[in-house]
Amino acid sequence: GEDLSHTGLLHVPEKLSQCPAVAPGCAEVLREPGCGCCLACALSSGELCGIYTAPCGSGLRCTPRAGDPRPLHSLTRGQAVCTEIPEPEPTSQPQIQEQAEPDLEMDNTAIISDPGSSLYLSGHNKPYDPRAAADAQESMKAKLIAIRKKLVEQGPCHIELQRALEKIARSQQKLGDKLTRFYLPNCDKHGLYKPKQCESSLDGQRGRCWCVNSWNGKKLLGSADVATDTECP
Repeated sequence: GEDLSHTGLLHVPEKLSQCPAVAPGCAEVLREPGCGCCLACALSSGELCGIYTAPCGSGLRCTPRAGDPRPLHSLTRGQAVCTEIPEPEPTSQPQIQEQAEPDLEMDNTAIISDPGSSLYLSGHNKPYDPRAAADAQESMKAKLIAIRKKLVEQGPCHIELQRALEKIARSQQKLGDKLTRFYLPNCDKHGLYKPKQCESSLDGQRGRCWCVNSWNGKKLLGSADVATDTECP
């Protein structure tokens, strides 16, 4: 617990004199999160931590427990745990993703322009833990990739196709060989409906066909069923 105000480390002796003393015999001493003025005894693996606690030791990161329903709450209340930072896996996957999503960086900056300065927690005047902010930015990035992929892959027709496949799988378990006719949406590469939709049949009979609106798959008003070799408008 020596007084650091005379060591010349910082020019705010009156602030430093208010720093809590570091316990003797501490294995690792690190600067506190936040302003990083005071020194604190680093927490070891498995110890409870949070945004306002002493920092986790080298090679450890303060992370909420797996499956925690309120991870941010745990970080602000000191209920997260010092966990070993996993070794980055030797894979080229991240680079591929970066090349495939060149404009994602821009999207992120619009949402989290500066994690250090903008993410203040209401009711606290201390800035957000930069490690947690980096994690938040990573998960936001993953969400954006997922949303974008979903928009491309899952047009209205693709979503209905997924549901239809699940329904058929369930019917097949119940009906077995009796399931001879079913409808699977006919989708184009954008996930919209092709103008002509037909029933599928397993009994060798031709299923009926009809013309639809490409956006919502609804049968065109006033149109009769069409022959399988007829083109729809």
